Amino acid sequence: MKVKELKISPIQEDSIFSKIYAYFIFLMPFFIMGAFVIFCYYNREVIEALYTIIITNKVFSIIWAVLWFGGMINMLRQAFCHLFVEEVCSVENKTFYYQKFRKIFGIKKLMKNLEMPIVEISEVKEVKKPSFLYAFLNPLGHRNAVEIETIDGKIYKIMNSVVLKNRNSLNPTSSETNERANKIYNEVKNMILK
Repeated sequence: MKVKELKISPIQEDSIFSKIYAYFIFLMPFFIMGAFVIFCYYNREVIEALYTIIITNKVFSIIWAVLWFGGMINMLRQAFCHLFVEEVCSVENKTFYYQKFRKIFGIKKLMKNLEMPIVEISEVKEVKKPSFLYAFLNPLGHRNAVEIETIDGKIYKIMNSVVLKNRNSLNPTSSETNERANKIYNEVKNMILK
């Protein structure tokens, strides 16, 4: 018998806009590459001019390409790991269960599964607020709300408190995200301690 279950996701199930926006963010690097290829196909003289600029400024061009490619990979990784997910935690028969699913393109895949007896949990803490620099460098920044420490010293950070609703809710350091993180933390703590 399940005592309580908590299910959260950065993308709201009832909001079509947030789903479209999430997929737009995810596919943005591909849109940019496609637009660049189409632009280059129809403007051969621009390609020749770009080629001479790239050849004359090799170091700058290589640095720019590496930074752009790294940013694209980071954006895709952030979206896969923190945006298109659903996290579920519950307590059943004095055992704490946590599951993290990746939900993208209609496919739901289990990413992380955690099952531990409540007696093995030594401490439940609220995760510290990330710095402003973290929010600035990560366009899809996440913020885990709960930190669970076990008796043998393992630490698990779970339950992303960022939601794709408005500009403040996307920022992991905003007051709206702080309130949501605090609410999630209190629910998980009450679930474990009861």
